[in-house]
Amino acid sequence: MDVQAIREQIPVCQRLTYVNTGWSGPSPRCVVDAIKQRLDWEMEEGPTTPEVHQRGREVQQEAREAVAQLLNASPGEICLTKNTTEGLNHVMNGLTWHDGDEIVTCSLEHGAVLIPCHFQGLRHGVNVKVLTFAPNEPRDSILDKIQGALTQRTRLVFLSHIEYSSGLRMPVKEIRGMTKDRGILLLLDGAQTAGHIALDMKDLDCDFYSIPGQKWLLGPEGVGALYVREDMITELKPTQVSGRAVVSDHDPYRIETIADSMDKFLLSSTSVAIQTGMLEAIKFVQDAGMDEIEARDLDLATSLKQALAEISGVTVQSPLSREDSSGLVTFAIDGLEPPEAVSRLWERHKIVCRQVAYPSCVRVSLHFFNTEDEVDQIVDAVAHLA
Repeated sequence: MDVQAIREQIPVCQRLTYVNTGWSGPSPRCVVDAIKQRLDWEMEEGPTTPEVHQRGREVQQEAREAVAQLLNASPGEICLTKNTTEGLNHVMNGLTWHDGDEIVTCSLEHGAVLIPCHFQGLRHGVNVKVLTFAPNEPRDSILDKIQGALTQRTRLVFLSHIEYSSGLRMPVKEIRGMTKDRGILLLLDGAQTAGHIALDMKDLDCDFYSIPGQKWLLGPEGVGALYVREDMITELKPTQVSGRAVVSDHDPYRIETIADSMDKFLLSSTSVAIQTGMLEAIKFVQDAGMDEIEARDLDLATSLKQALAEISGVTVQSPLSREDSSGLVTFAIDGLEPPEAVSRLWERHKIVCRQVAYPSCVRVSLHFFNTEDEVDQIVDAVAHLA
């Protein structure tokens, strides 16, 4: 992997140390250029000119196919969304719930997981079990706790594949082994995975998986995707509908709904420009190689964790074992609140990172365009704060 050539395509790398990809990644020039070119074409020719309109439909299908290839799924199992959260809500609000159904999740989760669970409790009397996990919870303990929480009433296990709060990689294949034979559904939040680690829906065998375009894929804001395993598509009912949810909307007296197509989740107008950007972003990371990206992210994160662990007053909260890790590294500095630490890292060192509220910590996101020199810079900066 030619890291320098990659960095030359990402202008922010020339100005500062950007280690906040887990929030939103910096787009390479090819992504932004593709968006601009599409908008310019629409401006000059008109968005509904036959050629422009037809190309827009083709881009939407190509983006869908690109996501399917990225996830090792079929295009028919994919629909484009605005973000991860929208996809998760398609599932949570599209399933049929009954009073007393149970959802199993954990304490490390993002609000995009916890809040939809909470609302199912309010609306349908669903019992939400929030298991307490440490930021670096050992995988055997994770599996034991989940196993102990499953009952005859458990309907869904809903977790992040990689936890945003610590970078902990969940043992999702083993979790699937627990749930499948019992008829328990598995919904995974992939906000921190797509473009970060190699993904294979056939291997994971989960029921539902939702991803964003703007984080590790380095695409634009406002586009993501939802995977629904083929045999589960008919089980989800769309909660927002348009003409895309019916066979034809031309006869007001005869409306036939679509149950077995992901198109039922699509609404009317969408931005072809940002879908063009996502398509280019997927090409960009795939050209670098997903296996190579995953390995590099882990190498950088391992180096950072090892160095931070040597600094007095700094506690690394992320897991240390490679199989449980990711490119996310979280840590706490004794006597310094995370918001203040994040502020000082920016003001004094031009390092862009973020805080996480629970567990309270500083989070650094290391992606394949980051360098060993930047890891050293972060270590030196944190040492001055500790």
